[in-house]
Amino acid sequence: MTRVTVTGVAALRARLMAFTRAGEAAAADAVGEGAEELRAVARDLVNRTAPQASRPGQPPHRVTGALADSTAVRRGGNGLSAAVGSDLGYAAQLEFGTTRMAARPWLRPSFEALRPALHARFLRALRGSLPR
Repeated sequence: MTRVTVTGVAALRARLMAFTRAGEAAAADAVGEGAEELRAVARDLVNRTAPQASRPGQPPHRVTGALADSTAVRRGGNGLSAAVGSDLGYAAQLEFGTTRMAARPWLRPSFEALRPALHARFLRALRGSLPR
């Protein structure tokens, strides 16, 4: 019978746990930074003023500034998730439209504009957490 003895399992486990913690911390930082960047872009988009109302399919124009002011980030308990949006009742109506009004999306276009930058941010964060 052949015998195999594996040594260093405890050290390997410790390194893997450190890697996992470092990766989670890097990902949480990237999520937080990305969510704040998305919030800023969305606020800028709805904070524009125009002489007339927005057209269907176009982001809403600023009337009172309440939508921009209410746009916020909520982080998940573990920091690996975040939600960007507004608690204003009409925020979702503007984003998705209603049976009486076509959508004037403001959050989705902001996300789509940032998608490549957010993807690159997450990759950098995760690559930076890899052991060398």
